[in-house]
Amino acid sequence: MSNNRQEIRPWSPEEEAQLLALLDEGMTATELGERLGRSRQAVYGRLQRFRKQRGRTSRRSGHAFAQWIG
Repeated sequence: MSNNRQEIRPWSPEEEAQLLALLDEGMTATELGERLGRSRQAVYGRLQRFRKQRGRTSRRSGHAFAQWIG
């Protein structure tokens, strides 16, 4: 069984920041992917991860993680 997926490349913090900034400008997932050299599915996946993590809180302190407050 062959795997036709492109090589998985981790997202850098700079790419993530750029992704969120461009999203705020109203770009579509397709446009974001083209701009960042990623597939539309990779963009959707990263945005979904951000959405899930926004609501998370620290188990120790009960406070929201600082990077997701905004």
